[in-house]
Amino acid sequence: MMDDKKLIFVDKEVPLLVPKRILIFAPHPDDEILSAGGTILKYRNLGSDITIVIATRGSGGYKNIKAKEKIIEERMREVNHLSNQLDCKIISLKYDKLPIDRKRISKITNLIRDEKPQVILSPHFDDTHRIHRNLSLIVKESIYHAASGEAYGGEGKIFRPFAVYLYESPSYKFQYSEQKVFTIVDIEDYWEKKKELFLEIYKSQTRVLTQILGWAEHIAKIRGYEINSKYGEAFIPDTTYCPLKLVLK
Repeated sequence: MMDDKKLIFVDKEVPLLVPKRILIFAPHPDDEILSAGGTILKYRNLGSDITIVIATRGSGGYKNIKAKEKIIEERMREVNHLSNQLDCKIISLKYDKLPIDRKRISKITNLIRDEKPQVILSPHFDDTHRIHRNLSLIVKESIYHAASGEAYGGEGKIFRPFAVYLYESPSYKFQYSEQKVFTIVDIEDYWEKKKELFLEIYKSQTRVLTQILGWAEHIAKIRGYEINSKYGEAFIPDTTYCPLKLVLK
């Protein structure tokens, strides 16, 4: 018979499990807040250690070539501000391009081994945006190497997260996904703070803020309605290499 101390009997409501460490992969500065900001705020408040990996410098967000370096500098300042506001660890990889290659897979594989997150949040591998899609595929292969092999210097470092979740974005809406199983995190108490952070931190994105936040609020209300809340964020579990052991809620 199992030790009773390891058992939690569930009747009406599944208990909220809080992972010690959560690792979020963002293709650009701002994707982490836009797609998972409420979840980040919620679990940070609950005590999770949050690490955000920002893959690129956001160098594509300029109107003309002369403004490119200025935008890069501004977005890096925004990333530093994000770290202070969320009281979390930021790892900025500062890539300009994101091809799927051994160099980047090795980097992410060893980052996962070092950080040892119980939960990983990533873009969806079918995302229309190339950078989002490539990052998701890099993370997916890196999880495979971290969880089941010793490639890229992994001898004695095998690590498997409890859960891997793919998040929704303006370039990948879940209503068009063939994967119909997803979980929704209740962010009713964190929506206003998420919105406030986005407007305060990512001022370089003023040109598209209204459109982006319009989508974020619209989809958050839909997801909230599906769990009898005002606002929610949805995630599709990816169980390819990590059987689901921890449900975000």
